[in-house]
Amino acid sequence: MSILRFMVVSFLAMLASGLPADLKKAPASTKPGLVKIFDGKIDLGDFSPPIPIPGGQRIVAKVNGGTLTGKFNADIQAGISVIDLVDNGQAIVNNVRSFGTTTDGQPFLIDESGLGSADDDFARIILSVGGSYTGLANSFLFTEATLSSDRKTVSTTAYQTVDR
Repeated sequence: MSILRFMVVSFLAMLASGLPADLKKAPASTKPGLVKIFDGKIDLGDFSPPIPIPGGQRIVAKVNGGTLTGKFNADIQAGISVIDLVDNGQAIVNNVRSFGTTTDGQPFLIDESGLGSADDDFARIILSVGGSYTGLANSFLFTEATLSSDRKTVSTTAYQTVDR
């Protein structure tokens, strides 16, 4: 008996015997909503010369500082951005790690990892922070970031997913 035929026969047998009670319940709303967490401006230092890697090249830039304002308010003190340019520079894999202090004095660390183009990308954020921001540290955050034409600053907006 083929695997596909086995799966179909098993599924039909399950239907004939009735669905388990927990599958008969209507699912809770799974439609996520978005809440803006911050707008940010990040200042970059000089970019390294391209470093050859398999499939492309890697560029490293120092994060000199920045400001995040909104539901999460903080000053970035420093960090590093590692950008992998692949497919002849048409696609990027961006990894950023930055740290600083919130306006209420809490230290924080942001790990950002995403994909995009040479101009902008979408990334997942993992925020390590305590105090009044602990709830953000335990949620799914993502950001859209755009590099300025002079390659000196990044504008970013971060969102939190929430149930509606």
